[in-house]
Amino acid sequence: MSGITIPVILTVVAVIVALAAYRGIRRGGARFYTLERETMLRRASFTLIGSVVLFLAAIGLLVYNYQQTIDPNVVIIDESGSVEATVTAEPELQIQPPTPSPTATADPNIPTATPTPVICRAIVDGTSGSGLTLREAPSGPEMSILPDGTILTLLEDEPDEVNDFTWRKVRTVSQEEGWVVEDFLKIGDCN
Repeated sequence: MSGITIPVILTVVAVIVALAAYRGIRRGGARFYTLERETMLRRASFTLIGSVVLFLAAIGLLVYNYQQTIDPNVVIIDESGSVEATVTAEPELQIQPPTPSPTATADPNIPTATPTPVICRAIVDGTSGSGLTLREAPSGPEMSILPDGTILTLLEDEPDEVNDFTWRKVRTVSQEEGWVVEDFLKIGDCN
């Protein structure tokens, strides 16, 4: 028989015995006199104790069978029934060299980030309607006159100090580049 057959049989017998005890209690409890009732209840109690013992035996056999399957010792028995050898199975520890983890490499197909240039804007302001002179160089020859409210782009060249004025290189909307005096510019946020 397999290791689970006996516990199953014991469990089925325990259930039958428990049901018989319950039937006896229900059937004889109201029909008999007091002394006979006590005898019936005592007999039913013994029957219930017997069913509990059968349940515990079934559980014990299941636990025992489970432990036998886990036992690392293997016993070899010869034909006569005597123990020929006992082999203890020991876990084998295998040490392998660690596998190096792959390192990340840059994908050449991914475009690199380029910084976005900051564009500073300025407006011609404070000329009292005369306009601002756009020159080829600081204090150089005139190129054009920019009226108040003209929007300019400040170029990245450093301001230049000439004749006690600070000069800034600018580009107009019409793509004309030249120099103007910074005092007549209202410079926006360049961040």
